[in-house]
Amino acid sequence: MGPSLRDAVSVTAILSAMTDSSAPKNPAEERVLSFMAEYEAQWRIAAPAFEHRDPDNPMSAFQLWRELMAQTTRNHFTDPPAVDLAQSFGRPASHGPEAEQLVSSEVVGDVAYVLTRSTSMQRKLNEYTLRQKGATWKIAVISQHFGDPKAPFADPAVVNQRVLQCGPDAEPTDMPELQVQLDEVHNFTEREVSRPGDKQSARAEVTHLGTLSTSTGFLSVLDFGYDNDDARPLARTVPPGRYSVDRVTAFGRNAAVRVRFSDAAPVTWIPASLPGSGHVVGVDAGCICIVDYVGYSDMTRRDKAAAYDAFSAAQTPAVQEFDLAGTDIGIAFDSGYGDGSYPAYWGLDSEGAVAQLVVDCMVLVEQDEDGVLTHL
Repeated sequence: MGPSLRDAVSVTAILSAMTDSSAPKNPAEERVLSFMAEYEAQWRIAAPAFEHRDPDNPMSAFQLWRELMAQTTRNHFTDPPAVDLAQSFGRPASHGPEAEQLVSSEVVGDVAYVLTRSTSMQRKLNEYTLRQKGATWKIAVISQHFGDPKAPFADPAVVNQRVLQCGPDAEPTDMPELQVQLDEVHNFTEREVSRPGDKQSARAEVTHLGTLSTSTGFLSVLDFGYDNDDARPLARTVPPGRYSVDRVTAFGRNAAVRVRFSDAAPVTWIPASLPGSGHVVGVDAGCICIVDYVGYSDMTRRDKAAAYDAFSAAQTPAVQEFDLAGTDIGIAFDSGYGDGSYPAYWGLDSEGAVAQLVVDCMVLVEQDEDGVLTHL
């Protein structure tokens, strides 16, 4: 049998042996160092259970780990916790005096940031965000970075070079033959729909989400889970301004999201392409954002991590406004059925001006035997 929680009585002795040689500079650092020591001690208790699994109860090691991490979470994290320490058990320990070294800390009012560096991967940084309640500091989140958390993601020279490829009169690309029958005006019409595959029915509902604010008119559409320096601007630009954002939902999912640049009805749809590239957004983190490219690139890693953590805590199907650098505001949302590929389209009015930008999450789409896509 693996060790039980009674083995946790040895934690105090282990912690004493692991005291960091450098005294903490403030109570927030003290909290992080205390957590690191306790996490490593708990990991040492659980490790034998994973090395020698009980054949009669192979899940007992995970149960022990969950109980140990529940104890550590209660000791060191805000309530309710935003971090699930028990979701995985790896080798070596993810946290602890042997796994990471203290780099710096700063206190801003009732929020503190403590930065550590991985001892096995020098580029990997953990930033602990702590919140103060009375005289006590507790850890709110742990964010992972591969660069200075307070520095902008992208090199301004690179950003400036990329926007030179974009403009309001960018050459339109043709709609792919299999997508030409898609009608995003119909997609944003409230109606009863039925899926051909499983015959499930639902109501497609259109609701207002919030506001997209762009100070430059250079927009990006990408996986919200990607680092900001992965963003690329769309080839076509829009006038700077604040624009209303809607979504259509059905079957408990975001079916599509649109930005309305005017009240004019689109009469033509064209791909919202990147310069010299396509119009399909690849998603690996189950979410998409529409943002001002420059404002998104200028976000710090710390601010992006905070925005992503807030979004991750939102009720599904999630959608959330978040602040970019300066006065810009972006929109993040759960993408249809999660990971996959989702097209973006410009809707042009009768004068050829951009009236809408739509990201279709392909929830209200069916495909015939020839592969042609149409909306339900």
